Amino acid sequence: MMTILRTIFILLLLTTFGQSSFAQKKKKKNKSNISIAPVQFLTEEEQAEVDHYFLEGEKYFLLQDLSKAMSAFQKVLDLDQKNAAAHYKIGQIYSENGDMSKALPHAIFAKSYNPKNKYYYLLVSHVQTNLGDLNAAEKTYLEMLSEVPDTENYWFELAAIQFYQKKYEAALVSYQKAQDHFGPMEEITIQKQQIYLKMNRLDLAIKEGKELVALYPNEPSHALSLAQMMLSNDKYEEAEKFILSKVDHYQNNERLYIFLSEAYSKQKKYADAIDVLKVPFESTTLDLSRKIRTMAGYLEMLPNEELNQPLLELAEALVKTHPDSYQALAMTGDLYYNINERAKGREYYIQAVAIDGSNYNIWQNILSLDLELEDYDGVIEHAKMALENFPNQATLYYFEGTAYLIKNDYENAIKIFNAGKAYAARDANMNSLFHGQLGDAYNSMGDHSKSDDAYEQALKAKPDNDHVLNNYSYFLSLRKKDLDKAKEMSSKLVTDFPENSTYLDTHAWVLYMMEDFSGAEKYLKLALQYEPSGTIIEHYGDALFQLGKIDEAIIQWKAARDMADDTTTLDKKIADKQLYE
Repeated sequence: MMTILRTIFILLLLTTFGQSSFAQKKKKKNKSNISIAPVQFLTEEEQAEVDHYFLEGEKYFLLQDLSKAMSAFQKVLDLDQKNAAAHYKIGQIYSENGDMSKALPHAIFAKSYNPKNKYYYLLVSHVQTNLGDLNAAEKTYLEMLSEVPDTENYWFELAAIQFYQKKYEAALVSYQKAQDHFGPMEEITIQKQQIYLKMNRLDLAIKEGKELVALYPNEPSHALSLAQMMLSNDKYEEAEKFILSKVDHYQNNERLYIFLSEAYSKQKKYADAIDVLKVPFESTTLDLSRKIRTMAGYLEMLPNEELNQPLLELAEALVKTHPDSYQALAMTGDLYYNINERAKGREYYIQAVAIDGSNYNIWQNILSLDLELEDYDGVIEHAKMALENFPNQATLYYFEGTAYLIKNDYENAIKIFNAGKAYAARDANMNSLFHGQLGDAYNSMGDHSKSDDAYEQALKAKPDNDHVLNNYSYFLSLRKKDLDKAKEMSSKLVTDFPENSTYLDTHAWVLYMMEDFSGAEKYLKLALQYEPSGTIIEHYGDALFQLGKIDEAIIQWKAARDMADDTTTLDKKIADKQLYE
């Protein structure tokens, strides 16, 4: 047991003295020439005691028992106040404990008494840096590099401190010193690039980048970094020339083609920009999201005769390369939508939700296109499918109910609207839309009591719902019920929408039913200025007839007949010169 302990102690002793530089004590035969600095005159007995406590301190320091280590090193100083190694170790302990203010004087003392020991300089600079005194740390590094041989690798640390202090010129000098010693290095060139960029010396940063590419010709990351730097600093033409000089060398490097595309695009060479995207879009290794972001940038330019077909080819390549990606299919759907091929766009959207139905926006796109294409059965089918994924989305009920309403399937419309309105209760606008549609459905079924109640609920949620104000006031006028209320609503409409022919016609018809034929004539005449329809022209003829302007009325009825599908009533009015309502 004693042999093992003695061996460990000797190893500990050798390790300790191998890592630190101490001043020599008096040389003795068969003794190591590395020892504690004999700064003051000590007897041999005192020196032995110093050595003993120092070794004790080193042992506890290595065992991370810092309290005992500190005590031992302090005993060294009690015997030898100017012992540089003990000051260094005490400084180390304070540093490890985070007490930099106490560590600093010990570190400085050690360095002062042994100015050739790099570890003492490094402790001083470490403490100064942690204290935030970077200027002092910089001076310490400079002193060490001047005084201590074989410390050239610390030019990097010095340069980093100078860079942090925005002493860019000084940092460049330090990196150049490192380069003079070690030769060209990737790290040095990259750091010099960053400094030049901070100094707004883009030309020099690019020059360093080109040197780096030349130094490492088989490393594409440097070419990519340089291309990106040029693009980020609006050097689009220079980036184009540089990338074109490298695409053959780095064949099929997808990111390089992406950058080339960006360089073309920034110069408004859109056809070229799209053409060079074929390589990355046919690649399975390039990130799909990067492709989609690139293509998305062109959507706002569409439709465009020059770009439509090239983008379609890219989209097809995207889907071919990523056949199981709903994002690729959805992006292709977006493309077809933007070039006004709505049906084709819907096909891709439907394929996308077949793979992953969790994207609500795609479902909305499908339903909007169903309505636009007047495929009301498609609206109903797709709304039901979407509700399986999003059962609490009021908008989906609204789409389905509206499709039933358009198909005159009022019972199913009412059923769906009543089911969905619970999910719309917290949204005033949506709540008003649901009740408005219910009002229309109940009115079409002849249930005026429920219709009026639904309209009232709609206006309670959103008093300026123009669809409800129009329909409610018009249906009341047809029933000649609550005409004052109808007039109040229609008056609000024509005030808010003075150029809407439908609303002007509604207001005119309310006035007509109130036997204000002059007022009706006035607003019908206004309506005809904007968007005349057969109904508005017929109403205008009716108002003229009521005002005794028979011949003028017949002229309007004949004009309305030319625009009508069913002319039975109009033919009778014209033939009999009589009003039939």
